[in-house]
Amino acid sequence: MPNQKRKIAFIVEQCPFKGLYPFKRAMILSKLLDEESVFMFIKTNNPIILKQFEDSGITPVLFEKYEELVKALRNLELDLIIQDGRDSLIEQMELLRPLCKTMVHFDDFGSGNVLVDCNVLALFEELGSGELLPPNTLAGSYAFAVEEQLQEIAAERNTMIENDPPHIVIAFEDGDENNLTYRTLRHLTQLHIPLKISVAIDDEYKHPVSDLQMMLLSRRNGKIVQKSDALYELLHSADIVVCNNNYTPYKVAAVSIPCITLAQQEREIGHSFARELNGFIHLGLGRKIKQSSIQNAVMELLLHEHRRDRAIRKQRSLDILGNNEILQALLLDFAYGRHLAQL
Repeated sequence: MPNQKRKIAFIVEQCPFKGLYPFKRAMILSKLLDEESVFMFIKTNNPIILKQFEDSGITPVLFEKYEELVKALRNLELDLIIQDGRDSLIEQMELLRPLCKTMVHFDDFGSGNVLVDCNVLALFEELGSGELLPPNTLAGSYAFAVEEQLQEIAAERNTMIENDPPHIVIAFEDGDENNLTYRTLRHLTQLHIPLKISVAIDDEYKHPVSDLQMMLLSRRNGKIVQKSDALYELLHSADIVVCNNNYTPYKVAAVSIPCITLAQQEREIGHSFARELNGFIHLGLGRKIKQSSIQNAVMELLLHEHRRDRAIRKQRSLDILGNNEILQALLLDFAYGRHLAQL
């Protein structure tokens, strides 16, 4: 029947390199598709994630092994599987492929991505000369699903005036395994100019916060915000953000703030969204960056108004806030088989 609801299943597994955002993206997208029959399957023991699902009103099904996932999916007669989080293995996809006619993955760099109908990349890399994306891959800034909070912050910032002294926010999400928060704060506190420095500490930060507090003791305009949505609280009034090079730059671009990025590990180095083309200053691998590189990048933005304006203009031109409508239409096309008519 043409008007029959489509059955869509989300499968999300926690991945140490991608942080908690894939679960958030699944929550956002499931609500965009709520006129269909939507099922949510997740693999995690993280209480933070489980609490986020509870707060969102979505009740996921927890699974441990793919065999039990296959058993749960077998009788659903799915029209679409949407998978996010951990990179897939070809053996896993061979188990799932017979259960659904269409499969869409997000940011999948595993061997199993060759078996899916579409792999949608927000964490895309720059292509070399003559190099092409695989035929089943779409890549672009539209792959980032936008939370409602970002819409609200962007609206507020339209009437914001620049702070005096300038407000710099340090925010290394997704684990900060090499403690770039501490490293960046240490470098910026050596700038002998009036600055307000705020540090966002989320639930995934595993290093001593007391070390950061000691460093800020001598600064009148320094503070640490330690909570799940620390970054969102600070984006309201930030003039510059220094952050990792994973999904965080998308959050910054959505609300249009000049931004400096540092890769937390080798995998983040290749992510090419946060580049000059899109209004960012990318400094490379954070643990190898010299103090002068971070300080010079901050001073470039502080001293040159046209440089800040250019960054904001480039970020706004991406229209990140319109991504959800694009993703909703894309996924419904796959769920209803409309993509087949375009082949």
